[in-house]
Amino acid sequence: MTGRTLGSLASLVRELGSACTVLQIAGDNLLAGSQEGVLACWSVDSGVERWRIEGGGPVSDLVIDDGRIYVSASASLRAIDIGTGEVLWDRELEGASDYVQSWEGNIWAASSVYEIEISDYTEATVWRFDESGELQERWTEPERPWHFGLHDDGGVLLGLGRPRCGFMRFRAGEAASHHPIEGDSPVTVGACGADGRFLFGHSDGRVSTILGSEAETFGDNATPVRAITGHGDGWIAGQESGLIHSSLGWTSLAQGSVDSLAMGPSISQGEAVWASSWGEDGARISVLDPDGGGSLLNLEHKHQIRHIRAGVGNVAIGDSTGRIHLIEEGVLARRVGKSSDTASDDERRSRLMERLRQLRNA
Repeated sequence: MTGRTLGSLASLVRELGSACTVLQIAGDNLLAGSQEGVLACWSVDSGVERWRIEGGGPVSDLVIDDGRIYVSASASLRAIDIGTGEVLWDRELEGASDYVQSWEGNIWAASSVYEIEISDYTEATVWRFDESGELQERWTEPERPWHFGLHDDGGVLLGLGRPRCGFMRFRAGEAASHHPIEGDSPVTVGACGADGRFLFGHSDGRVSTILGSEAETFGDNATPVRAITGHGDGWIAGQESGLIHSSLGWTSLAQGSVDSLAMGPSISQGEAVWASSWGEDGARISVLDPDGGGSLLNLEHKHQIRHIRAGVGNVAIGDSTGRIHLIEEGVLARRVGKSSDTASDDERRSRLMERLRQLRNA
């Protein structure tokens, strides 16, 4: 591979030890979870590791609320003090723990059961706990959710796969309600958009927006949507084919299947679309103009990018080896603006740092 690498623009690089499964920036906290169950917290400003927890299985989701982190990992749901890393409580769920959300003392979680004999998920359970970890309610449904979002009424909304597809709404003290979506295509990914809207990508390449309980669907039959993010009052979606398209009407083509999308800092000012893709030549991060889709910057990387998450003036990127890269807005603008000779020096320095990291981990 030639050209700029991810490592040449990173302000700091930290290690999890196995594939990054969860990534989040919250103020000065950079949080990441791994396939082997590690959850770590670093300071964004200093890069110092604040704490690290070793677990027994994949970390699948986390949410931050009122000084606590609620984490779904393996078959459990944990409450953790964000300042110290102390585990406040731990509750076992049925099946694999998938998602978690929190709102005004209600901790919502979802778990699913996978049957090896039929190679599919047979049911999922939605759980509601209080802040002390006491179970308040549970609901069991016949399909796994592929998005689990907090609704503005305090409940949760789930994007569904087969057999029913569509979405479900859960509210405290009520029965679950199912809502179909035009086209009856399984939800593959979801995100929260502006003004309380939910964004769903489907296996047929279309995108649905949900407001309240009303769904509107856009697009034509194509390859599955693998990543989606909100932009203003619209959306940007990335497909398995590499196609990236926006509700504004523009399209761009990535090299390989799109793995992650986020709105992050631009190379000059304002926001840009950060899209990661994976193909025969490795991973690529494409930084795009959100209004027209034009290419602003391309970065190459040897390992698959699992997650991209943005904070205020920075963006974090986690890969399949468990390496976490943090790129700061000011550093990005300065390094991209250097001459090609200086950029080449940065590449050589990046490769040297990579070798040193490998020696330390040997």
